[in-house]
Amino acid sequence: MLSNRQYSIIDLLVKTSTPINADSIAKVAIRSKRTIMRDLSAIKTILESNDIGELLTYEGLGYKVEISDFDKYEDFMKKNINDEEIILYELIQNDYVTIEDLSEKLYVSKITASEKLNVIKEGYGNLLNIDVCKKGHFLNEPLYKQCILLSNIIENNIKRYMDKLEMGLDVYEKLQMTIDQNDEIRFYFPNVKIAQINKILIAALLFRKGNLKSENSVFEEIYNVCGLNYRRKTIGILSQISDVCIDINLNLTFNQVEKALDILQEQYAVNFGEELSSQLYHHLKRILSYPCYLKIKEIHNISNIKATYPFSFDLSITFIDLMKKMYHYQITNWDLIGLYFAVSLEKNKKTRNKILIYSTDNAIANINKQLLEDTLSNCDIVICDDEKTVSDSEANLIINSNDQKSFKGKETILVHYILSEPDINLIQEKIERISVSKNIETIFLKDYSYTYDVKDNENFLTVLSNVCNHLLKKHVINLDEAKRIEDREKQGNSLIIRNYSIPHCISKKDDFCICIYVHLSKEIYIDDISVNHMLITLMSTKLKSNLNIFKYLYRYLKEHGDKLENITSYNEFIKYI
Repeated sequence: MLSNRQYSIIDLLVKTSTPINADSIAKVAIRSKRTIMRDLSAIKTILESNDIGELLTYEGLGYKVEISDFDKYEDFMKKNINDEEIILYELIQNDYVTIEDLSEKLYVSKITASEKLNVIKEGYGNLLNIDVCKKGHFLNEPLYKQCILLSNIIENNIKRYMDKLEMGLDVYEKLQMTIDQNDEIRFYFPNVKIAQINKILIAALLFRKGNLKSENSVFEEIYNVCGLNYRRKTIGILSQISDVCIDINLNLTFNQVEKALDILQEQYAVNFGEELSSQLYHHLKRILSYPCYLKIKEIHNISNIKATYPFSFDLSITFIDLMKKMYHYQITNWDLIGLYFAVSLEKNKKTRNKILIYSTDNAIANINKQLLEDTLSNCDIVICDDEKTVSDSEANLIINSNDQKSFKGKETILVHYILSEPDINLIQEKIERISVSKNIETIFLKDYSYTYDVKDNENFLTVLSNVCNHLLKKHVINLDEAKRIEDREKQGNSLIIRNYSIPHCISKKDDFCICIYVHLSKEIYIDDISVNHMLITLMSTKLKSNLNIFKYLYRYLKEHGDKLENITSYNEFIKYI
C-alpha cells in the first residue's frame, strides 16, 4: 500500500520532463532524503508488480516514471482516493467489518487491508472512534453522526451513490429544487445549506442502520414529489439529525464564543477586536450543524499561511479545545478557524507603518495612494511635495517619484508611474523586511546562539526541553515561556521550513521579539522530517514596530534555503539578513 505522499511523488515523476533527484523530491515532499529513497523503492516495486510502468534512474540526474499502461495508471491513481471512501462506507453501513471483508471489497491482501484501516484510524483519530471487538471493527459513533459522515462521502461522488439508489442525477437535481422551494425544511435544519440538506436526504435513504421509526409530513412530501421510496426509519434518522441541528441552534450562544475568546485574550495578552466573536459564532453555527468529517482538500496555500501566521493557528487550536472542554462541541475543519484568527490579529495591530509618497504629480500620487490603501493593511499613506518634510519624516518607506531627488538614510523606492501589482508586492515585502532589519541585533541574539550536542537516544521533544532549559538558565526566556514552547510542540503540527524547526510561543512581555539560532550536531526527525537547526522564537503581540518575524523567516529561509541548509554557526545564519 502506498501513502498519499508516495502517490504525489509518482504524479510528480510522471509529469516532469526532466529527471528529478532525491534531494529535490525531499524538498517538495518536506521529508528527509532517507525517507524519499524508501518511497522510491516502494514506488518501483508497486509499478512493476502491477504492470503500470517503471521507475527510471538517470545516473547523476535523478528519476522519472514512465507509464506503459495509462488506463491501469488512471485506475491506480483513483484507487488511492476510493479505498479510504470504501472503508468508511463499509464501517457506516455495517455493524461490524472484518479485515477479510475489507480485503474482498478492496481487492487487496489482508495485510494491505489491515494497513489501510490503520492509516484511517490514525488519520481520523480526533474525529471518529473506530473500535474493534471479536466480531470485527466498528464505528463507535451515534447514528446521526454516521449518517452525516455518509452525506460527506456522497458529496465526493454524487453519481456513484445515486447509482446505488438506482436513480440518475436528474432525480438528485429535482430533489435539490424541491428542497429549495420548501420553506418549512429550513426550520428542521437551521444553518444548513440547501445543497447539504439534499445530501443528508440522500444519505438517509442509503443508511442501513437504526430502527427508530418516525413520521414527518415535510420530509415525506419532499420524497414523494421526487418519486423516492423511503422507510419509516429513513424519516427516523432525518429526525435525529434535525434534532441535533435545532439543539445546536438553540444552545450555541454568542456569549459562549466570547467567553472562550476572553480567556485567550487574558492568557496570551492579545486583542481580537469586536468582529471575531461574531464571525466565529456564525461560522460555528454552520459547521456544527453540518460538520465535515472527511479530510477535505487543503485551502489553497494553507501551509504558507500557517508558516507566516503560526500564532493565529496555535490560538485557533486552543480555542477549539476550550469550546470542547467548556461546552462539549466537536469542531471540524480547524484551518478555517485559524484564518479567522489570522485576519483578526492583522486588523487589530495597534502599530501602523507609514508610507510617504513624494510627488509633484497629484493625479498619479493619489491613484497610487488609493491602490496602496486598498491592498496593504496597517499602513498610513501620506502624499507630500515638500523635500524638507520628507527628509524630516519618520516614515518607514518613501516612494519617490522624482529621480532627481534622493533622501540619504531613508528607505526609498523610485517609482514615477502608476503602481503595478508586482510593485505593490515589492513594497509590502520591503515594509516587512525593514521592521526586522532595523532590529537585527536585538531580535537575533548572537550571545545565546550555540551548537547543541544531540545524543543517540534523544528525540525532538527531549532536545527541545534541554534547549529551553539552557536558555532558561541563561535568563533569555522565563519558566512560563519555556513551558508554552514545549506544550505547543507536544500538540504536533510543528512549524518546519526547509530543515529548520521553529518552536515558538507568544510572550507576555511588552515590545519583545527574539529568535535564537541553535545548530544541532546531528539531524533529528519530527514526523519523519529531517531537522538540523532550531530557531527558538518568541514574540509579543504588543510591539512598537509592525513586524511579523514569522513572515520574515519564511521568506528568508525560502529565498536562501540552499545556502542555509548546511550551515553550522550564527554568523553563517545571519549572513544574508
